[in-house]
Amino acid sequence: MSKFLKANEIINKGSESRDDFHFLSKMQIFSQTTSTTRYGNPYLVISMRDITGNISNIKKWIDNNDDLEKYQEILKIGNVVEITGVFNKKHKSVTIISTKVIDPDDYELKEFVDLPFIDEDLLIKQLFDTISKIQNKYLKNLIENIFNDEEIKSKFFECPSAIKHHHSYRCGNLEHTIGMINVFRNFEDFYNRNTELNVDLIYAGIILHDIGKIYEYKIYNGIPMKTINSLIGHHSLGFQLVSRFINEISDFPNDLKNRILHIILSHHGRKEWGSPVEPQFSEAEIVHYLDMIDSRFKSQS
Repeated sequence: MSKFLKANEIINKGSESRDDFHFLSKMQIFSQTTSTTRYGNPYLVISMRDITGNISNIKKWIDNNDDLEKYQEILKIGNVVEITGVFNKKHKSVTIISTKVIDPDDYELKEFVDLPFIDEDLLIKQLFDTISKIQNKYLKNLIENIFNDEEIKSKFFECPSAIKHHHSYRCGNLEHTIGMINVFRNFEDFYNRNTELNVDLIYAGIILHDIGKIYEYKIYNGIPMKTINSLIGHHSLGFQLVSRFINEISDFPNDLKNRILHIILSHHGRKEWGSPVEPQFSEAEIVHYLDMIDSRFKSQS
């Protein structure tokens, strides 16, 4: 038993074989839950994948509670592991006999995750080109100060925009932001920069509306995950972050402060959609609709 089987090979062999069989495989963990037998012994229920397919309801039986944390760590979501397993023909289920974590240097993530092509450098250039064209000195100063923070900048470029609904991959939130910018730029060109609207406020709102997601989500080995900060939510997290940077600009106009913070809080539109407040002026409504448009075009539901 030396050949490593792909997920689809295990599935196909399981449907064709008349007997149980053992196998070797390398796969990525994408879900893990802990359960207990009727005798009180813990076990893990795992879902694993590679680029060929997924296998769910995989069991790892654990002899005692002392080993539970060990296997929870080995079979952590996002880890790529080598497993020796057995396929049970009667129950059409897989059990892990032994497993170990594979060093990230020993595999390519594309073997396990269908990663979208993203030109990160181009997206970053488009972001800073947009910032450079903002004419309102307070909004421009605010955004430049935020992105001068290396930790914020790094997290913003990397974080996903959601867990599963849209842009749920590395750089997803950056791609979502640029998507909104590009849609609005087409509207702006068509309407010849309608002076009734505060265009700078709209661009600033687009860039900052999801800034709180850098603390709500993280990415590990291509898998988007929530952090403990998801209990607070990205509306409030973004409100807090932007408020802090505004307060460092001594003469920042109070009305402008309220408007940019309102856009952050209202960009989901309706309260039943998770928006703490609903849009109260045109620029806030436009940011909400742009958010809806781009997220729906990239919907993964």
